[in-house]
Amino acid sequence: MVLGWFGRQAVEIDEVELDRRLADLRRALSCAPPGPGDIGPDHAVRRLRPVGMDLPITSGGGPGAQQPDAIPVTLQLVRPRRKARRQGVAVHSLESGNERSRRRRRLQQAAVVVAVLMVLSAIVGGFYWYRGSGQPAEPPPVMLRVGVLPFVDVAAFYRSVDQGYFRAAGLDVQVVTVASGPEAVRGLETGRLDVAFSSYPGMFMAQATHAADLKIIAPAYIAKPGHLMLVGSPNRSFTRPDQAAHKRIAVTSRGSISDLLAISEMRQAGGDPASVSWVTMDMRAMVPAMQRGEIDGAVVAEPFVTTADDAGAVQLLDLGLDLNFEIAMSGWVVPASFAASRPEVIDAFQHALNRGVGDVQNRDVREQIFQQYLGIDAKTAREVRVGSFPAHLDLGELQRVADLMLEQKMLSAPFDVATMILPGLPGS
Repeated sequence: MVLGWFGRQAVEIDEVELDRRLADLRRALSCAPPGPGDIGPDHAVRRLRPVGMDLPITSGGGPGAQQPDAIPVTLQLVRPRRKARRQGVAVHSLESGNERSRRRRRLQQAAVVVAVLMVLSAIVGGFYWYRGSGQPAEPPPVMLRVGVLPFVDVAAFYRSVDQGYFRAAGLDVQVVTVASGPEAVRGLETGRLDVAFSSYPGMFMAQATHAADLKIIAPAYIAKPGHLMLVGSPNRSFTRPDQAAHKRIAVTSRGSISDLLAISEMRQAGGDPASVSWVTMDMRAMVPAMQRGEIDGAVVAEPFVTTADDAGAVQLLDLGLDLNFEIAMSGWVVPASFAASRPEVIDAFQHALNRGVGDVQNRDVREQIFQQYLGIDAKTAREVRVGSFPAHLDLGELQRVADLMLEQKMLSAPFDVATMILPGLPGS
């Protein structure tokens, strides 16, 4: 099979067709008039650029016709293939055809690479657009200033801090250590704190006297025997409750739960609370102050009950017995305005805190928290006597505290605790 260019179209021909076409070409060359710039019938010699194998073709074919010089025409022997659609010059060589094929393949490969890169770029760009501007960024955590006391009461709270439960709920908790429940409440009043841990008497007193408008959002702790104690100095100057008159006895604050329960139990034991010289002091300083002889006794809660035992203090009254058995001691409170304006923050705090409450039912978890956050050693952590960490508020138990305050003349009139409970909370 022979591939030749005749006119400006590429065709595939066999030998018979080739002979016929060559004869037609001879006749055309012998009869064609010269054009501008042509010199005689052999102008085809100058128009064609022979490449490859030359095949001599003579112009003219009739009897008596003048035989011109042979015209070299390049023909290419190839295998049968589809007709070429590309227009071009009349003569092509196998070498130039292969070069064009290679160039065309390279261009096609380059085009494929460019297309793939464009697709990948679009995919990657779309991904970052989705992760960046397309997808809303997570809001920053809400900073929450939380006032706490260094008691075992707050073990559930510290567990939630330790495990990142607050952070997972969208809260950035800033821990502020305070000396007493009433001090924590004052922090809410002044705007220094957003949430406060406090014993119930401090918050009830502030609400009843209109010093603050507060809402209880969660319980913290319920007393058990051995958790809260009136102890005497290691020097044994104070060994019985009825010897309390004129003694210097430390409490965290007047109007606190330790103050309330000490007064209640002391009266039952025959002592006169009015004759006591009450000294307000941070509970962490009480045992060292007794050892130095600066005070005669103290009302301490765990882990300081165990610390006082180790220092040789005398246990005078267990304040978690009799009328005070399993009394509600402390909870979490916020300003009413904060509760009304940021209900989603309150919900997040309650949810994260409840996870910690569930965890500290495990003794091993509690001991780890006591050591890490209360600064006590492993031996003391094992010996600490704890109450219970409730998951829900009990309105009846909270009212019991307010009634005891009225009985001990801390309140001048009955107080309804229900006014401090957020709607929708258990017990409300």
